[in-house]
Amino acid sequence: MIGKHLQVLLVITLFASGCSNNSTKVSGPFYLDYIEDPSQVALFRCPSGPSKGCAIDGLPGPEVIAAGASKNFIVVHNTSGYYYFKRVPEERRGWGNNPEEIIGPLSESAFKDAKVRFNLPDFTVHP
Repeated sequence: MIGKHLQVLLVITLFASGCSNNSTKVSGPFYLDYIEDPSQVALFRCPSGPSKGCAIDGLPGPEVIAAGASKNFIVVHNTSGYYYFKRVPEERRGWGNNPEEIIGPLSESAFKDAKVRFNLPDFTVHP
C-alpha cells in the first residue's frame, strides 16, 4: 500500500541536478536531502553520488525523520509513518524493469512487526 503523497510522487518524477551540500548518506546510492526547503527532507537515489544528479521517483519523503539500511533493506520514518523496501540489484542503474516495492506508510506497531519478521535495520541516519 502506498500513501497518497507517494502516489503523487510516483506520477511526478523529480530529478535534481544534484543534491545540496548537506546530503546525508544512508547507504549508496541512497541519500537524505532536500530540494529547496530544509524541512522537506526526502530519500533520494544518487547512482553517481549526490553531486551528479539524484532522483526521488516515489521514494519516501518529504519530512523524513530517520532512515537506515542493511544489505537487504532500506527503512525510512517520516511524518506520515514508516516505510521499508527490499534492495534490488538495479538500484545503482535506476528502477528499470525491477523497481523497489515500497511498503508503507505503516503504523509504528505494524512497522515493529515487519522489523522482526524481515530483520529490518535500525534507524541510524538522521537529517
